Amino acid sequence: MIRAYRVAEGRNERLPDDAGSDLLRAAAWIDLLSPSPEEQRLVERTFRIELPTREEMREIELSSRIYREEAGVFMTATVLCRADAPVPETMDITFVLAAETLITLRFDDPKPFYGFHNQAARNGIKLDHGVGAFTQLLDAILDRVADVLEGAGRDVNQVAQHLLIEGHGGALGSDMQHQLLKRIARAHDLTAKARESLVTLTRVLAFLATVREVAGDKAMRARLKTLTQDTQSLADYTAFLSSNIAFQLDALLGVVGIEQNNIVKIFSVAAVVFLPPTLVASIYGMNFHHMPELDWEWGYPMALALMVLSVLVPLVWFKRRGWL
Repeated sequence: MIRAYRVAEGRNERLPDDAGSDLLRAAAWIDLLSPSPEEQRLVERTFRIELPTREEMREIELSSRIYREEAGVFMTATVLCRADAPVPETMDITFVLAAETLITLRFDDPKPFYGFHNQAARNGIKLDHGVGAFTQLLDAILDRVADVLEGAGRDVNQVAQHLLIEGHGGALGSDMQHQLLKRIARAHDLTAKARESLVTLTRVLAFLATVREVAGDKAMRARLKTLTQDTQSLADYTAFLSSNIAFQLDALLGVVGIEQNNIVKIFSVAAVVFLPPTLVASIYGMNFHHMPELDWEWGYPMALALMVLSVLVPLVWFKRRGWL
């Protein structure tokens, strides 16, 4: 699918889906969403570029993700996608600055792009040239990452409240432990993928600052500086969030360990408490002929009293030591 925009009479105008090369050259932004081979060849022929394949977009070395050719500048970034799903994902998006046009190549539809298209259709943003469209799109992506991290931070704080309130009273059941562990694991996965996205966006912004059209524009340099600072602040927040998540995980495992130790302690105390009366019962349960206590009138009550006393003495001692 090709969606292209240009500015006509001060307003954004979406080009028809079957726009030819002449119209595409006048576009400020061309968005390729899972394009067909014919659509991709049309854009390549129009701007005399060669778009990377999906496999090439997945390359992790910097030289394969950010490079310059005669006809344009190519930048591939990893963007957080499906952050609201149980398992968040990331996707690779290639940004191409060819002349005055921004070309984006992607194979999924993350929320920043969906919202950016809506704003462009309502003229909430002005797509007058490719670099301007690029910086506004990067701003939308960073806003989405910030919202996701804020949500992850709130979720981690709720986990901490459960541990402090319910964990203190020993009320963390098995189901609650599993739920908290899943929430911690999801927050960690989300934070790690957000950090991966921010690292690639930082590289894109650093490279974009060296592009001739940006380096010579004072306002654009100031805009890029602001975006870089926002990216760095979000990266710092992911580092803080990661350490907080690690602490919550350690705290949860500690609470689980304490509960398990309490269970083991109960069995240990029970074993120690019932050992002396078992010994008494074993002694007087023997069937030897010469056992003088068997002829005592108070032998049986004495044995019972001795077993009760052997239970009470360890209990009192454990209580005084603070083990119960």
